Amino acid sequence: MTDRDVLQSLVSLSQTHGTAIIQQSVRIAVLSELLMALLEHVPADHRTSVAASFRARIERLMEFDDDRALPEIYHTTLLDEVNRFLRLLE
Repeated sequence: MTDRDVLQSLVSLSQTHGTAIIQQSVRIAVLSELLMALLEHVPADHRTSVAASFRARIERLMEFDDDRALPEIYHTTLLDEVNRFLRLLE
C-alpha cells in the first residue's frame, strides 16, 4: 500500500465519518424538538412526576458511565441537555 493509498483511505474514512456525524446530529435535533413539543402538552400536575422519573433514569445512566473513562465534554453535554429538559418541566 502506497502513501497515496493510505491518504485516500484516510480521506474516505473522514468523509464517511463526517456524514455519519451530520446524520446523527440531525436525528438528535429532530428528537429534541419532538420531546420539547411533547413536554409543552404535559399537564402541570404531571410535570413533577415526569421530572422525578427523568432524574432517576439519568442517575442510572450516570452510574453506568462511572465505570468508564469518558471525556469531560461527555459529562458537560449530558448535564447541559438534562438541565435543558428539566427547565421545560418546571
